[in-house]
Amino acid sequence: MKIILFLIAFGVSGLASAQSLTLTEQQLNQELNHQLGKEFPFSLGSWLSAGIELKKLSVELGRQEADKARVLGQGILSMQQGQQRSQWDIEGDFSARPRYDSEQGALFLDEFKLISYRLNQQTSSPQASMMLPLLLQGLASYLSQYPVYTLDDTDPFQRQLKDKVLSLEIAPGQLLLRGIE
Repeated sequence: MKIILFLIAFGVSGLASAQSLTLTEQQLNQELNHQLGKEFPFSLGSWLSAGIELKKLSVELGRQEADKARVLGQGILSMQQGQQRSQWDIEGDFSARPRYDSEQGALFLDEFKLISYRLNQQTSSPQASMMLPLLLQGLASYLSQYPVYTLDDTDPFQRQLKDKVLSLEIAPGQLLLRGIE
């Protein structure tokens, strides 16, 4: 009886063959490099507007935490509050959780958590030390709206996998999208 159940289960699993796509850190970083030099505006209510021009951006997968990505970035952060305008050259280190959106066929980073930041200027104002963590957390929420990788509709395999992803797994240096055919 056990053998019959095994054969039935094996036969059914054979009908639904699994597909998977492995994305490496290098592939994700190549996609992220397309964002460098762009200005990303965001606001924190009606009283504060800000923006960042990304200079460096990279992601590391599953190295510090098994199910998370580490996002390292450097950019010029601008802030305007009323007539006062400030600008800082800053580096940030975040932890984020990858998420796949089947409607968009894209990989996003969610649940950003600021690990650390460093101001790359000799002079630091009290305003900077007070505002930067708040601005960086606002920036993280804003960046979670943009995909880190979008499946390629011109690639037949990726087009076929797009709306069939069932799970996302992270291993050091790579991310695996598993789907079903």
